[in-house]
Amino acid sequence: MTIDPNFVIPLMGAAFIFFGVYIRLGNLKQVYWKSRRSIIGYIPLGIVFIFAGFYERASRQPALIFYLYLALFVIMIGLTIYCTTRPPEFMKPTWVRWVEKYPRAVQKAMAATVEDGNDWKQNVVSEVAVDAWAKQLARKLPKKK
Repeated sequence: MTIDPNFVIPLMGAAFIFFGVYIRLGNLKQVYWKSRRSIIGYIPLGIVFIFAGFYERASRQPALIFYLYLALFVIMIGLTIYCTTRPPEFMKPTWVRWVEKYPRAVQKAMAATVEDGNDWKQNVVSEVAVDAWAKQLARKLPKKK
């Protein structure tokens, strides 16, 4: 039995899109913390994989169609890089936008809490919970002189 890459590659793309949307909907918060925001790029990365699966078919099309395909492919690669390095606000999960309202020092303290394995999930269930968590952590931070 041989595995057809023209089937497997788009299937992998669909998996990346599913995983990215699942994270975007607020699930698997632990994965998001560990990924350092790069997981937002999974959705466009999945589209890149789907495009890659159609390369063979696209290469048999007239030149104009093929060049359009290549242009869209390159644009999606660029979008993937952009979303991975500087995720747009609309693609971030709601709880992440709540967290990112606070100064970088508070965000780092939140991340340290997560990395230490402390129970933190109840602190991101609502904006009020994030506010209370941020205030609690801010009180523990050393004061600037």
